[in-house]
Parts: sequence; structure tokens; C-alpha cells
Amino acid sequence: MNKIFPLVQIIFITASVAYWQTTFPFIEEADTRFAMNLGRYILEHGFPHVDPFTIHENLQLVAQQWLSGIFFWEAYKNFGVNGLAVLDYFCGAAAVVIYWRLCLTVSGGNKILSAVMAFFVGMAISSMIVPRPQIFSTPLLVGEVFFLEKFTRTGKTKFLLPLPFVSLAMINFHAALWMMSLAICLPFLFVRNVRHAKFLLAAMAAIVVCGLINPYGVDAMTYVLRSYGVELINSRVAEMFTPSAHDFRGKVFYLTEAAIIFSSAKVKTPWRYVFLSGGIIFLSIMHSRNFLLFHLLATLPIVYACRNFVLEKIFSAPDGGRPENNAMMILMLMTVLFVNTASITLLMQDGLDKLSAPIEIIFFAAMAFVLYNLLILRVDGRILHPKLLPRKILSLTITAVIVCGIYSTTLDTTKKNPPQIYTPAIEFLLRSERPENILLYVDQSVGGLAGEFGIRYYIDSRSEVFLDVNNGRKNIFEEYIDFKNGKIFYKDFFGRYDFTHIIITSNDPFIFNQLSRDRDFRVIYESEHLDGYDVVRCKIFVNGNRQ
Repeated sequence: MNKIFPLVQIIFITASVAYWQTTFPFIEEADTRFAMNLGRYILEHGFPHVDPFTIHENLQLVAQQWLSGIFFWEAYKNFGVNGLAVLDYFCGAAAVVIYWRLCLTVSGGNKILSAVMAFFVGMAISSMIVPRPQIFSTPLLVGEVFFLEKFTRTGKTKFLLPLPFVSLAMINFHAALWMMSLAICLPFLFVRNVRHAKFLLAAMAAIVVCGLINPYGVDAMTYVLRSYGVELINSRVAEMFTPSAHDFRGKVFYLTEAAIIFSSAKVKTPWRYVFLSGGIIFLSIMHSRNFLLFHLLATLPIVYACRNFVLEKIFSAPDGGRPENNAMMILMLMTVLFVNTASITLLMQDGLDKLSAPIEIIFFAAMAFVLYNLLILRVDGRILHPKLLPRKILSLTITAVIVCGIYSTTLDTTKKNPPQIYTPAIEFLLRSERPENILLYVDQSVGGLAGEFGIRYYIDSRSEVFLDVNNGRKNIFEEYIDFKNGKIFYKDFFGRYDFTHIIITSNDPFIFNQLSRDRDFRVIYESEHLDGYDVVRCKIFVNGNRQ
């Protein structure tokens, strides 16, 4: 594997990110909607300091992800959902490739270990590479750790020069995570070198100065202090939940955490890796949204502990001579060859026409790689050379994982297109109403979609924006939760805001049934949609008592 062309290696270690982008269902309720609306608004009107999208008056706003919103909007406006997928892939691939280079540095140049770690970490994070601001902040933070590690190992101050620019990008792409650009410097102060500490502290000061270069000043830098640690959000927003070992992602997290702890205990690990990993593990245990950084940064103790790993040791004899289990090696080789051959044959016969262009590229690269391993490589004129065969088995195993993954994407012939429930309802409204005349109630997750049509709505997925500590007015998020829980009578709530239209689905059965039975509310639109095995009903209500 260490001899293949670098571009092919990059394609392979980022293959799982490409899979996800071709199968990810960009649904109506996606959080990306409000970010795109923000980007469009800034390009047309400049930076807002009062929220321009909701029905509420004079809500103070810190657009902490404004630059991300502009990128999302431009990608979506020019290329549609495919533009977002391509942007996602390049950001996710950048994070994996930087992690790969970081592993090479931490492991002292162990190419096999670094490629394997990057491949499996890429698989672990692939489903988290979605169009949200963290796809920009994550590669920035991994890159910062890479530069800090290079500085620590070489003592060359040139590696600190990019840090202020990372800070500048962080504060404008994703201000809520800007403080992480300071926090991840702290573990690298644990080096017994006064000169090292002085230069690093100077770089941290430059990080703070560059953090001020944003449209909202100190308010953006301190945004995280007003937005996280709020019990109401932690108990209601899924990504803020503590990870559970009952789901697959939680199992991967806890198993990886155990491997990190074992690695740190087994090998004398530098303190900077221990503190960096420990801090991110702590953040991940609090909130599962930190899994992305966990896999890309907290796994460094594993890389360091395995830095002397040589693949041939698995098969070689104790004295380093010819392998004792040569038959097992041949059996493993034949097994991965069979898996590759079967998957490739099935794809060529039945599923190749179902693949998108990026996946076709990866598929043909996998085919070429199998042939490369079998027909081109020669060491001492023997394909089954004891030093070469273990590497062939590893590379063919990874190729088998990739090919099987491609094959699995072809099994769902209907493709993952979720039902469009809310878009037809909103389009129905706009046939008879101008957007500026509509005051809409819709579920929090759909507010951004309504805003994309120019409609003012009650609330969207930016939960922290609707806290009084941020908006300077009232705790709208708490009011919304009380309404959903039945603590506020639905007639009182709808009368309080004088909504022109109310869109409710059967996914909120209590409110949906109450309004359906209430003669004071008239249905002007109704539809049914098949979502998996469930039928989702959608209605638009108008309040007959509205003044």
C-alpha cells in the first residue's frame, strides 16, 4: 500500500465519505436551510444584527456561521443538492487527509498504520459529514493540531504561523467552536521547554487577536458561553444527548474510547496526547455532537502506541524467519480475493448503471488496485513472498470493504429520497398568498424551509438563537417546548401570535388531532405521504377566529 500512487491512496482513504454523499437524503427539514437563508440574506442586504426571518420583533442576532451560510447558498444556488454534496465531500476528505498526515507525524512515518487509521476513521465519520458548519471547522481544527505537533517535534516556529489564520477562519465559519482553537493549544504547553512555551503562548495571543476580526466582535468569540450547557437544549436536541451504547454509533464510540484508554495505559504516552484525547472524550461523553472531533483527534494515543507496528510481524515466525502459518496467509488471501471477485462481478452484471460518477471512479480504482496487487507487484519473483503477502492481504481487505460498500449502495433501487411533505403544502399556500403576508406556524425543524420561500415563521432549528440570553427578548425555545408538551393550551398559543396559517402533520398526533376536531380551525389543504412503512398526513389550518 505504501507504494501506490498518492492520489489513489487519497481516493481510497476518503471513499466512505464519497459513499455517504451519494446516498445522504437531503431532507426538507435539514438544518442547512436556515444557514443558506442567512448566506443569501447577507449577500443581498449585509450582516444582520436583528433576526430577519421570524415573526418575532427585534430579536438580537449574532450570525455565528455567516461564512458557512454563504458557501452553502452559493453551492446550492448554482448546483443544487449535488453542489452541497460535492462541497461536503471536499471538506470531509480534507479532514481525513489531514488526519492521515497527522498520523504519519505521530507514528514517525509508519505509512501502513497511518493509512489504515485514516481509512477506518473516514468510515466512522462519514455519516457526520453533512452540510453544517462543522464540515469547515473540523478540518481547520485537525490542521491546527497537525501544525502544533510539527512545531513540538521540530521546534521550528514557522509551523505556528498558520494558527492565527485558522482562528480567523474559525470565527467566521463557525464561531460557536472558535474557543476550541485556543483550547487545543493547551495540551501542547506540557513540554519541558521554556522557549517552546513562550512561542506557543505568543501564537495563542495571535489567535485571540485574529478572533476579533469578524462582523460581531467579542459577541461572536463568546457565543459558546451563552449557547451551551443549557439544560433545556441538552434535554431536547438529539445531538446534545449523552451517547448511548444501545445504538451503533454509540457502540463505536465506547469501543474506541476503551482502545484509547488501553493504549495510553499500555505505552508511556506523551502528556499532550493524553490531555488532548481526555478533553475531547469528556466533551463527547457530554454531547454526541462531538463525535466528529473525537474520531479525528482523540485517537492519537492509539496511533502513538502502535507506531512501531509492522504488518509482517503478524505472520512471521518468532525469530523473524519464514512464517509458520503460511497456509493461513494463503487462505486469507484467497478469501479476500473471492469477496472482491464476487462483489465486482455482481456490480458489473447488475448494479453498475446505478452508481453515480464519483462511486464509479472509486469502483474502477478498486478493480485496478486488485489487478495491481495480483499481476504487477513482484518481489524475488514470487507473488507469495512472506514480506509482501501480508501487505497484499491488508490492501485487498480494504479494497473488499470498499467494493462491498459500493455494492450495498445498489441494493436499494428506490434510492433514499424521503417524502416531500412540507414543500407541496408551502407551494399550495403561495398560489394564493404573497410570502410577506404569511405568518406561519410550523415545526421547529421546518422553519428554515419556510424561510427559503421568504415566509416568516415562528421558530427554526437554531435553538440557541431563541434563548433570551442571546436574543435579548424572551425565551421562545422554552415557550415552544411548553406548547409541544401541552403546558400551554393550543388556542392560547395560536391566538397569542395571530398566525395566518398553521402547518401540522400527524407526526405531532396530539396537536394534529386537537385541531382536526376543533371547529374554530378550518382545513384548507390536506395530503398523505408514505414515509417508509408509515403514512404521514399533513394539513394546513387557518384560525376562523383570527382578527
